[in-house]
Amino acid sequence: MKSQNITFKLAHDTPYGRAGQVVTLALAPADVHDPSVMPTYLAGYTNAAMRADEASKIILVDKDHDKIRNFDSDDAFALIDVKGSISSSIPEVDPASSLSEYKVKDRFVGSFINEITEMNADNPYRPRQVAMRRCGRAIQMDREVDWWTLISLAATWNANNVVTLGGTTKWNGGSASNPVQDIQARLIASAQPITDCWMNQTVANALVNHALVQSWTKLWVGDAGWTGTAQAIANAGLGAIDFTLPGIACRFHVVNGKYKVVSTGALSYILGNHVIFTTSPPGIPSDGEEIATSYTFRRRGASAVGFETREFRVEGRGPKGGTMVVAYEASDILVTSSISGGAIRNAVQ
Repeated sequence: MKSQNITFKLAHDTPYGRAGQVVTLALAPADVHDPSVMPTYLAGYTNAAMRADEASKIILVDKDHDKIRNFDSDDAFALIDVKGSISSSIPEVDPASSLSEYKVKDRFVGSFINEITEMNADNPYRPRQVAMRRCGRAIQMDREVDWWTLISLAATWNANNVVTLGGTTKWNGGSASNPVQDIQARLIASAQPITDCWMNQTVANALVNHALVQSWTKLWVGDAGWTGTAQAIANAGLGAIDFTLPGIACRFHVVNGKYKVVSTGALSYILGNHVIFTTSPPGIPSDGEEIATSYTFRRRGASAVGFETREFRVEGRGPKGGTMVVAYEASDILVTSSISGGAIRNAVQ
């Protein structure tokens, strides 16, 4: 703002001059404007898409603690001697199955909005809406961390389904690294067809920057086809980016959600520098012929969607009380087949 001048004559002696003297003062912007919150500006941060619900599909349940039945892998793979003479005893088989238990764990978090604070909020800030969104994000992140931590552990998998890369085989500069062969080995080791492959942006970048991956892809689709895939991965950003590699029969997903390490203040990917492979058939298995790597059993709840919110008055806080908003869900993760899917640990080091 351009400064404005104001002129007046002093009636008495003052530090600015003697009585009768004409004094000119300049008006600064602070003299004519009282700062307030801009109604057109409300900035903040957005985490990347949370993808645990895609990797470990949700099954809504009415009981917090129950059992599920899975048939044994021998029913599909065990070789039985069925040859014999017409007078020999009949070979017999018995279907084998086992029961696993889920027991949901409650997640819930709330935020208190003082009524006086809400009365004084400036547009477009809506305290209840912002608080509920913050609560929902906290629950989603806790779920995300639980899933990707569990599925990244070597102990989660059958020994044949997981490999940990070393300094010479890591994807970012290993002298003997070969991502294509590593991925193909996991596809072969899995008892059921792998449908999905998950990695963070750092690992995805190492994958597409690898010379052997580039030459493999160009062999199938040429330079033009490869360019489109590479651009999609490089521009993943906050969105849910998926891509395919020719000759590899699964879909790749970039998991870009991050969390803050409290001790250092640094941001880290929720899914570490590992590659996770999962089997995920459509729907819920009901015929004993399908199985997934994992399912998440979530309490259906009153809303029948498994994720609920509520709010209630709190009178005992402050002069006018306020409103508590709460978000909550309850679920349990079960790895239903440690031989379906797999993991490449420490792909980037």
